[in-house]
Formats: sequence, structure tokens, C-alpha cells
Amino acid sequence: MNISKSGSRFIASMPQLSATAKGLSLALIATALFSLKGIWIKLAYQFGIDPASLMTLRMAFSLPIYLLLAMFWWKQGRLEHQKLKGNILPAAIVGIVGYYLASFLDLSGLQYISAPLERVVLYAYPGFTILLAWWVYRQKPQLIVVLALPLSWIGVGLMMWSEMGQQHDSQQLLWGTSLVIASAFSFAFYLVFSKNIVAKIGSQAFTLIAMIAASLAIFIHFAMQGDFTSLASYPTQVYWYAGYMALFSTVIPSFLFSEAINRIGSQRTAISGSAGPVFTLIMAAWILGDSIGLLQLLGISLVVIAVTLLNKK
Repeated sequence: MNISKSGSRFIASMPQLSATAKGLSLALIATALFSLKGIWIKLAYQFGIDPASLMTLRMAFSLPIYLLLAMFWWKQGRLEHQKLKGNILPAAIVGIVGYYLASFLDLSGLQYISAPLERVVLYAYPGFTILLAWWVYRQKPQLIVVLALPLSWIGVGLMMWSEMGQQHDSQQLLWGTSLVIASAFSFAFYLVFSKNIVAKIGSQAFTLIAMIAASLAIFIHFAMQGDFTSLASYPTQVYWYAGYMALFSTVIPSFLFSEAINRIGSQRTAISGSAGPVFTLIMAAWILGDSIGLLQLLGISLVVIAVTLLNKK
């Protein structure tokens, strides 16, 4: 399975798009795939699995793919030792924060709030990304970003307001929301600090190092609090959901996101991710049977407008 060549053919098949539009397209596809994660998690939770176990199963399915790709690309000479030297540890740290920590906080939050609300709260990360980029790189936001961000916030806020009206336990709502906000900040850290590393070693090498490091961190976490033999005791459906989450909501979007960051930067990649609640809301209505209200539709419209603004030079 050569994801790199497939991705190159996919990108090459969009010659009518500008370089920025191609980057935004990659970010939106990655966002759509990542947004399915909350759906898989909610479906798996129906069978009594805990966050740490599900996170471990997800990476147990993902890690072999990353390792096979790493060996294949190393033999092809596409992972240059000279470029990797001195960048492996920073890439590993960013990967652990962005995928291990963010995933654990996110899965924990989903125990207390709905999948659409989780997506809405998680997409506070564009704001965190812009503030971090401004603080770390002194990267002042472009005017189009300043216009798009408040629109996406208002849209996300309307969707959140609609979801809050359906929650009955205020303490669970507050705790679940706090966990997901912390996850959003962790992912913003990943987006901001991955940019320079990706520029040095390439998006493919960075993604491999980051995800392998995150997988090892997840396995260590589980080993400290659980028994690996317990992972074999769940119904078959749980392994299917973990497998779907591994391939479609981890491996494929991780490469797409890294390439999007390389092409359009962390700020635009982050704000394009504001479309995540839209995808999750639609998928939750389709798969989980959740209803879509007027406020949610209005929120969707504002988020779509915000992402469209980002495609303007």
C-alpha cells in the first residue's frame, strides 16, 4: 500500500486548483476523516470499553501501518538520515503531545458529552493555534484569517448552544467540555510546533516519527494501568470500530494534515478544521440518529462561509 504515490496522484488530479486551494482541500478531507473519530468512539462505548483501552486498540491497528511505511520509504531512500539527525526527538515530542495526550483527553471527554458537542468544543483549536503561532513565531494573523476566525467561532458557538440545551447533567457537561478544551490546546501545540520540523524533514518523515512515538506513549500508558490480555475480551464490533478509527481517522488524515501544514501553514490548516463540527453533525444524524436543529444549521452555514473565506488570496 503506497499512500505517498496515491496521495501524489490525488493532488496531481486537481490541476485547476491553486496551491493554496490544494492545501485547503487536503486539510478539509483530513478534517472530515478525523471528524468520524467521535462517531466510532461513541459506537464502541456502547460495548463498555474504556478510553485507555480504545486508544490502545486504535494505535495497535495503526502502528503496523506506520512501521511498514517507514521501512518501505527507508529502503527507497526517501527518509534521509542527514535530514532526520537532530529532528527525531522534537518530532517525537510534538507527536506525543498532539496525538497521545490530545487523544486521551478527547476520548475521556467523550464519556460525558455527545459526539457533535465534542467536535464543536474541540474546534476551539484554531483560536489556540493562531494565538500560539503569534506568541511563538511572532506570526501576525492575516486579515482574511482575522475575518474567518470569528465567523467560525460564532458558527461553532451556535451549534454548541443547541447541543447544551439537550444536556441534563451540568457537572458532566462542564467536566467533559474541559477535557476536550484541553485536548484542543494539545492539538494546537501539535499544529504550531510541527511546522518547522515538517519544513526540515518533510511531511511524511515527520508523520511517521510523530505517530510511532505517540503509539509507544499510548502503550506505556496502558501498561501502567491495565492488562494487555484484557484487550482481547471485547465483542467483535469493538475491533471493527477501532480498525476504522485507525485507518480512516488516524493513518490517512495524519498524512493529509501534515502535507496541508506544509502547503498552507498551521493557521489556515487550523481554521479549515472548523468544518469538523459540520461533518460530525451530519454523520451523527446519519449514523447515530441525532437530530439537526435550526441553530445547528445556522452554525453550519457560518462555518462553511469562514472556510470559504480562507480560499480567497
